[in-house]
Amino acid sequence: MNTTEIEKTQGAELRTEKAQQWRRPRYEVNENADAFEIKVSVPGVNREGVDISVDGECLNVTGKPLLHVPESWRPLRRELPQGDYRLKLRLNVPVNEEKIRAQVEDGILQLTLPKADAVKPRKIQVQ
Repeated sequence: MNTTEIEKTQGAELRTEKAQQWRRPRYEVNENADAFEIKVSVPGVNREGVDISVDGECLNVTGKPLLHVPESWRPLRRELPQGDYRLKLRLNVPVNEEKIRAQVEDGILQLTLPKADAVKPRKIQVQ
């Protein structure tokens, strides 16, 4: 694929992204020997508006803010960003999907992703 084809492909992806109005949220990832802890800023999103999936070693998070404006109102000015959130993270380590915990509070999604037992460090006792 030459440079022009790559630019066309990237341009098409950007247009698709803008048409869907996806926003990449700010996030923080911490890790210890047993798990990943991820905090994602998703203002306006409650637990019904968030969708989390794990595909292999890739975490996918989408969030839809619930903005309620009565029909009889008309917007005069908008400075708040519009659109849904989408975040894709490659963890490079398999996680135990059955033990993932998630909660949303005050616009922060907190995820705990325990690592798969196969990748956790093991202590071997010398006899």
